[in-house]
Amino acid sequence: MKQKWIKLSISGALFLSASVMLLNGQASAATVMTPDQMKSQLTEQDIKEATPTGSKETDSDGKATDDIGMPIETKSSAFSGEISRSYPNVNNYILQKNYQHPNITQELHTFSMFGYKTDDVLPSGVAVHYTDNPNNFSARSEADYEINGGWQSAFVHTFIDAGSILSIHETNYGAWGSGAIGNKYFTQFEMVTARNFEDFAKTTSYSA
Repeated sequence: MKQKWIKLSISGALFLSASVMLLNGQASAATVMTPDQMKSQLTEQDIKEATPTGSKETDSDGKATDDIGMPIETKSSAFSGEISRSYPNVNNYILQKNYQHPNITQELHTFSMFGYKTDDVLPSGVAVHYTDNPNNFSARSEADYEINGGWQSAFVHTFIDAGSILSIHETNYGAWGSGAIGNKYFTQFEMVTARNFEDFAKTTSYSA
């Protein structure tokens, strides 16, 4: 993806706002717009392109789904009965561990190909999602659900877990993960649920 300044927003279980710069070469500041300004630029065709064809609240059997539409079997949750506990500061922990991210696996699919609604046709931000599925800790598994048909309800560009970074959609085109407005402006990835704090720290580090 070409380089530019981007605004980073976190959805799902995490909430954060920051500015980051993609690597390689010189960067220029992107125009900052409010959600209303973004919305006012969308045409009916824009909204149609960026709107999923299915629902991701529940699956066809009425079961609850995670952030990208994958079914959740809550009765067998790996987190059931877990008590709350305190954890180290994740940023300090990551600095101490000095994780080196794994190679990025590219397995690109053409679910729905539509451009961004920006002057340079490049994304102006990043939407970071969290699957929040207590029974699935695998980027491969979450991605496969989208690849095998779940994309009609939602799809993102990349999945990240404690051991892998898996890109399944070209970042120069939009994805269906953050609503018709966000889909037209942001590239998107999923942080997959972590088994423990160590895995969460790795996933967070690789996401950054």
